Amino acid sequence: MAYQKTVTAFDPLIGQRTVWERLSLIASSSQVGSAYLLTGPPGSGKEALALAFGRYLNCEAPDTLPCDRCPSCQRFKQLQHEKLKLVFPLPAPKKKTETEAEFDSSSLGLVAEAIKKKADDPFYKIQIPKANRILIQSIRDLRKTLYLKSDNTGRKMVLFFDAHLLSAGQGEAANALLKILEEPPGTTTLMLVTDHKELLLPTILSRCQHLGAPRLNDDFVGEWLLNNGANGDNVSLMIGLSSGNIHQARFLLEQPLAELIALLDKLVQTVTSENPDGWRSFTQTYAKLANQDPASFRFHFRLLSLWFRSACRLMRGMPDLLHKTELKPGMDTFVTAYPHADLFEVALSLEETASAIAQNLYMPLILINLLLDVQKTLHS
Repeated sequence: MAYQKTVTAFDPLIGQRTVWERLSLIASSSQVGSAYLLTGPPGSGKEALALAFGRYLNCEAPDTLPCDRCPSCQRFKQLQHEKLKLVFPLPAPKKKTETEAEFDSSSLGLVAEAIKKKADDPFYKIQIPKANRILIQSIRDLRKTLYLKSDNTGRKMVLFFDAHLLSAGQGEAANALLKILEEPPGTTTLMLVTDHKELLLPTILSRCQHLGAPRLNDDFVGEWLLNNGANGDNVSLMIGLSSGNIHQARFLLEQPLAELIALLDKLVQTVTSENPDGWRSFTQTYAKLANQDPASFRFHFRLLSLWFRSACRLMRGMPDLLHKTELKPGMDTFVTAYPHADLFEVALSLEETASAIAQNLYMPLILINLLLDVQKTLHS
């Protein structure tokens, strides 16, 4: 029976056409590797690409795309395929004895709900509360099943989301995975997906074939925003503040835009002024947010970084989408006040701060150092 794939404008494979062409060539060859590392900027659709790759490897009627109609594709889309295994950060389980551990029922419920949302929307980001590492128990459970014999059709697919968190803590999970990579089971492909490949062990990096995904283009993000209910009058601003990051775009949809602009103005004022009370409040607020809601923490700092990047381009006479929005008057004033400041350096400092959560660093100190660095850069 022949199946045909129906492509929509919001298919992640359309947003990353060049990367998908390379993946489909790999899948259609007789030389599919045992381990791949898929990296790129946050929100570039890497996890969706990885899921589609596994679906394609097991599709009953593949063409240039998985058909999405055969029974295998349908089970993959529901994330319920017998040859699909997802590994992602989980909360540390409660200890029962020295040798046993268990997850509480609320965590199991959150995991099931997150997987369902991921099945409904491949761009959805699985983020379980209090999950800050990939557990060694997840790798041990994986070893129990990977080496079991299965039918000869298709290929087992193991996807590691936020793979850099294998190295969190003492890196026990990374070392356990290394043993699998050294003796990979037949007809199995492991794909590590991460925004931070620099945090992975060199020994793991050396055993993976590397693939890179660029940021999503603005046209794709704009269409996605409109399709998900964005006001057409605000789309240019939202595209500019998304900067090719679909997770950023989703945050923008979920919050009143006027409040976000006010927040951005306040953050710019706080990090550029020398106000001890403002700094103390900023440090306390964002150190707490980094612990309780890391996604919002990263969102705020990426917004701030984008603002400084755009102001830098304005200073240099370079075009930028945000220059056509209500943010430009504030940038004009700022550039006039700091005509010689290296605003690109400020943007980089903010991006490093947004990434600090992944490294499990002490956030109050990171935030104080950020404020000091910004002052030094503005007045040097």
